[in-house]
Amino acid sequence: MTRIHVGNDVVDIGAARTVGRSDDKRFVERVFDAEEMDAIRGAPHPDRELWLRWAAKEAGFKAAAKMMGAAPPFAHRSFKVVWEVGRGPGIVCSPEDVREDTRTGSVRYEGHDLAVRVTERSGAVHAVAAWVRDAAYSKVHVWRTVAHVDDPEVWKGNAGTGRLSPKEREGVRSKESVAVRLGARAQLASLLAVHEDRLEVVREITDSGRGPPYLLVDGAVAPVDLSLSHDGRWIAWALWIDPAPAEVA
Repeated sequence: MTRIHVGNDVVDIGAARTVGRSDDKRFVERVFDAEEMDAIRGAPHPDRELWLRWAAKEAGFKAAAKMMGAAPPFAHRSFKVVWEVGRGPGIVCSPEDVREDTRTGSVRYEGHDLAVRVTERSGAVHAVAAWVRDAAYSKVHVWRTVAHVDDPEVWKGNAGTGRLSPKEREGVRSKESVAVRLGARAQLASLLAVHEDRLEVVREITDSGRGPPYLLVDGAVAPVDLSLSHDGRWIAWALWIDPAPAEVA
């Protein structure tokens, strides 16, 4: 088990289904508490505020599920987003976010503060959350990427699922599932300085559903925590590597 658990979520805010959701009273009341609803209603762009908070909650849930060993019941209202630095460590992303449309804060769940960082760009909202098991961390360095599902760099020279191992294909349900695995695996190969053929991004299928993704190197579980996401036109992933890439043989 790694010392950091990351979650990530991407929302295609260019999709028609995302427009006007801040006016959907039933949806808003199901997902947000009273304080969050006030913040959404009072925001200059309520839909944008809604999806920033939605993505943060989704990313926080994924990190919490890994920390707890099993996914808790996902009641969105129990994951509260606060746009301020919490009691826990902050997140530093690579590539570095230098734009003004980045939010940082916490996702609070059952007395725990999960660090969160949310960025909007090019029609996508992307959130990265981290649950830290080691109090020695003041910053969490996460590699994160958002890409178009048809990005040639993701699909370069491959035949889709033909580039995935049989074990990887067990967790694949769509073109987007393939693309996000190919993208994350390629970046991991670069960061770990190993050939991509040695890597597998897999998910266990259990009676209770699909578990979180994890990385195998030469068939053995690697000291990496990763999260995959896709929505509409976008795929995204977040990676935390322990130890640093240069220390992995």
